[in-house]
Amino acid sequence: MKKSNSVYNISYFLFRLNRQIVNVFSFKSNSVGIYLWVVVFLSMAGCANLWKQTSNVEIKTQQQPKVFVVILDALKRKTLMDSLELLPNFKEIIKGHKNDYPYIYFENVLVSIPSSSKPSNATLLTGMYPNTHGVPSTIWFNRKDQKVKALNSISQRGIINMLKQTKTDTIFDYARRSGKTTMAVVTPVAKGVDSRDWIKQSVHLWGQAFCLNLLKDLNPIPDGAHLDRGTTRGLLKGHMYSFTDGLEGKLRTNGEIPDLTIVHFVGLDIFTHYPRRFMVQENWTLDEIQKWYLKNILDPELEKIKTFLQRNQLFDNTIFCFVADHGQTQIKTYIDEKSFEKGVADQFKVMGRPYSLKKAELIIMPGASTKVLYVKNRLNTDWMMPPRLIEDVKPVVDALIDIQTMKEHLNAVLIAKYPNERDEFPSTTGKSGKLSDPFWLFNLSQYRQSGRQHNDFLSALDPLSKINELVGNNLKAAYMYRRDFVRKNMPDIILINKPGDYFTPDKGKYAHHGSIYPEDVYVSFIFSGPAIHKFSDKSLKITKTVDTVDLVPMVAHLSDIKVDRPIDGINRLSEE
Repeated sequence: MKKSNSVYNISYFLFRLNRQIVNVFSFKSNSVGIYLWVVVFLSMAGCANLWKQTSNVEIKTQQQPKVFVVILDALKRKTLMDSLELLPNFKEIIKGHKNDYPYIYFENVLVSIPSSSKPSNATLLTGMYPNTHGVPSTIWFNRKDQKVKALNSISQRGIINMLKQTKTDTIFDYARRSGKTTMAVVTPVAKGVDSRDWIKQSVHLWGQAFCLNLLKDLNPIPDGAHLDRGTTRGLLKGHMYSFTDGLEGKLRTNGEIPDLTIVHFVGLDIFTHYPRRFMVQENWTLDEIQKWYLKNILDPELEKIKTFLQRNQLFDNTIFCFVADHGQTQIKTYIDEKSFEKGVADQFKVMGRPYSLKKAELIIMPGASTKVLYVKNRLNTDWMMPPRLIEDVKPVVDALIDIQTMKEHLNAVLIAKYPNERDEFPSTTGKSGKLSDPFWLFNLSQYRQSGRQHNDFLSALDPLSKINELVGNNLKAAYMYRRDFVRKNMPDIILINKPGDYFTPDKGKYAHHGSIYPEDVYVSFIFSGPAIHKFSDKSLKITKTVDTVDLVPMVAHLSDIKVDRPIDGINRLSEE
């Protein structure tokens, strides 16, 4: 028996077990038993489309191209274009069967930094930076509410709720007001999509993915391929647990598919974090790992989508956009996050170790390549009061840089400025740079060689712009950090590790993201498909640096969607 059938057998066993349990108990009404049977059946079956429409709706003549945005989670910048010869379906959609599609390739696209999934995806589909859309990380501290905000939830509505709070629109909002139809598949950034057109991944699918990878590779993490196959099934057929139609149902019911469909394949990210054991043993590069996954998993999934469109005579009127939310870097050094936090907790009252928020002096957020800390002004219980530079911030910095792991792996430190709110450093318009900057770059090497007196600390506060000299001017690190946080979620200290050094106690993880360096923060945009000729008459390779905020105005341009509010993104297609 093939291993791919094992999860089905487990599901069938649980189903039979549930029936036996139901039979054991005496119910007053048979309807209760029937109801439970239906619930179990739906949860185990997952993706299917039982209630097919019987009416034969004539397929409408398509005028405006239908646009598909395919988010390939964690895809490195050049990997897709460099491996097209091994990917027949990607190649056909990008270059055409006869290499005659005038594709548009943006080679250098910067994501929000640090390259965390939640803010990167929010930026990608709102056209706004984190300081506007309100998602600076996956988890952060709100100083005003005095609450830790986390976006992970079973309902998958974390980002939606945050965008509603900040009154930030998505590409789906603009599409709705423009009279366009949309569908969101798996993406958590789904504000503006009708709930019937938002196809999510379920708990049962992730449960199957965990079991499957355990059986395949003896590794208790989700099988990315199973999740991506489930994503394709959801896109085409819909999911019973959310009572939504996929493209097939839309076509039967309406005679056409949505004007804009955004589908997010998350499996590549998981697979790059945890590749097959033989790949780890043979020390495969991340490019080799991702090319394997593209060839063996994603290219066949793309074929299913292409075949559906061709079978229904829709393919010739489609445009595809392939994007990534961030890159990925092979882990060079594992920094034990718990040991690091313990070292800090030995000297300060850290929230959760074991102090409550009321009694804590310091809050440490989870992080990978970067880590943020919130410092309390110890003369005031209000976390909105800026901590004093010398009395509150300096002791924490002194302790941090003396921790052994930080001596070895720390590359830079940012310290919050609080322009116009502090008076202990009046020369803020001189050495420290512009008042609008939210952070200073702390001069680590200078301070470590000093006597660490008060004046030494203040003189080590360099302009934020100097971080560009550290990581490279092309990465626009200072520009991005100016657009990450707002006053109520501003951390006081940001630790930035050296490239390849990540906070993670999990030594089974092969790669990570979350840094401010090229491998993590550069991605690509590729616009192509049969109908791209309506917008371009020749293939273009654009090497100048653009940002992920530019996706929304470019997709709106291709979809005839009016962006009726000011956004940070720029329509780069109109420049070419």
